[in-house]
Amino acid sequence: MSFFDDMGKFFDNLGGGDEESGASSEVEIVDGAYTGSKRIISIPAKTMKMGGLRLYCNLYLMGVQNTPEPGCWKASKSDDSEVNLRYVDLSGSIIIQFSEECITVDRLGSSPSNKYLMHESMILNGFLDELNSIVYEGSVSEEKRLLTLPEPGNQLEEARDAISFG
Repeated sequence: MSFFDDMGKFFDNLGGGDEESGASSEVEIVDGAYTGSKRIISIPAKTMKMGGLRLYCNLYLMGVQNTPEPGCWKASKSDDSEVNLRYVDLSGSIIIQFSEECITVDRLGSSPSNKYLMHESMILNGFLDELNSIVYEGSVSEEKRLLTLPEPGNQLEEARDAISFG
């Protein structure tokens, strides 16, 4: 037996669960959706018309790509459940995900620049303003709204409090 065979046996038993003991080797996602991301906002939904809400929010976010400076954000859609806004200095990205239960906003980037954080705050405050208008404004009945919030209904204010430069 070679030295590397012995090393392989040593490392085979580290980190994984033992099938006989029933221990699991699954990794639990503790923070954001992606490695290196941090959950900033989580807004639970009472009801959500996911397709319509996602389209509305996509259009809004595409419109703010040049806010507050031309070319500072680049929007991209990675799949049908999320929108990504990447900042021009590549120090961070905003990842907005839509599911039947909630809307989540994650920051991807281990040390975003101060300029990124200020611009992120502007984008997210505007995004929360749009969600607020969807939930509370207009003459649309509750059952036809794209998004309704569970009681007590203060989730958007709590989300606003979580923004860096809110």
